[in-house]
Amino acid sequence: MIKKIINIVLLLIIFILLYFSINYYFSEKNIKKVQKNRSLNDEIVNYDLEKIPLLKNDTDNIIVYKDDVKNYKKEKKIYKFWDLIKKRNNE
Repeated sequence: MIKKIINIVLLLIIFILLYFSINYYFSEKNIKKVQKNRSLNDEIVNYDLEKIPLLKNDTDNIIVYKDDVKNYKKEKKIYKFWDLIKKRNNE
């Protein structure tokens, strides 16, 4: 019996909490505060954007193409293993 009463009280507290939370969230007072805060943030961002200096583009011709594949092929060690297999297959 006591357990049922405790469960009912807890359920009632949860519903009351939900009601007040939803009521506050959708209230005119809260909506106005949120809109005011958003408009102030927009003004701050716009003001900061105007103060940002534009930098000169200095990224022309910075890519250096290397021919590493040809260098790798020149320096690659030659293994005789494959030649041995080819000879074996030709016999």
